Amino acid sequence: MLNLLLREVAPGVTLRNLAWRLYQVGAYTPPRSEWEFRTLVALQRRAAESLGAGLSRIVPKMPYSPGNRKIGNVWSFDLPPVLTCPHATFCGRRSFAGFRGPVCYDVNIARYSLAHLLREYINYIHVVKTGYEWLRGWTRFVVEQRGVKTIRLHVGGDIFARWYWEYIKRLAQDFPQTIFYLYTRSFPIVASAPERLRNLKILMSLDATNLASLYRYGEYFDHITYLVVDHNLEIQLRHIAEVTEWAARRGKRFIIFLEHRMRGKLYRMLGPYRRYVCPQEAGEDTTCDKCKLCFT
Repeated sequence: MLNLLLREVAPGVTLRNLAWRLYQVGAYTPPRSEWEFRTLVALQRRAAESLGAGLSRIVPKMPYSPGNRKIGNVWSFDLPPVLTCPHATFCGRRSFAGFRGPVCYDVNIARYSLAHLLREYINYIHVVKTGYEWLRGWTRFVVEQRGVKTIRLHVGGDIFARWYWEYIKRLAQDFPQTIFYLYTRSFPIVASAPERLRNLKILMSLDATNLASLYRYGEYFDHITYLVVDHNLEIQLRHIAEVTEWAARRGKRFIIFLEHRMRGKLYRMLGPYRRYVCPQEAGEDTTCDKCKLCFT
């Protein structure tokens, strides 16, 4: 991840240099109106162009990302993958059991999209250096000015510290009419202070390497997920059987996700467990905001 941030986007200017410059000039101060937002965008462009011609084209306008064809009208707030994933398993590694490239699809996006990684690193800098009021201010803007009703935290990144977990819980408290949800492998951090409001849904993200955590931490999560990858599938099917039984006994929803590069093959091989696969990954014509399986 550090190598990606150190890519030059202009002669002598790295992506990290650009992110810090935008932070230093206050280009992401939370706006209170659309007029203030337009003023910020102009400041972002000037700051970027002062470092190199054409850099404004990769500068994001705000920390939040609007929905897309996959997730629908769900906005997201992201952090850099790997860097903010203290309990990552094989998902962030460059290779695992013969894989070419990382399993984490956000790492793959960051490799090819400068704007995407820049937004994530800008968010990380501000959360660490500026604190909760910055995050709250931008959340207020997208909720009140853009009408956002559902927010996914961390398409990239994860809960990287206990204090940041407290930020997330405060967001749910301050915006009770907004639904927040996230998938996490930071099980000990959530379990250290699990109390939260009902509009914050936390999904436990299991895979073949952290299954044992289900029995220690599973009770603290709203739903349980499992990432199936194209390696030792027979063993993973036994794991899925365990999780299915455990979740059913406790009345928790169980959702299976598939490694994107092998999605079709893996889906066919799941047999009776196909009914637990995310509807979109199973080929249904839907979006996250229509499905609602993960955050209801």
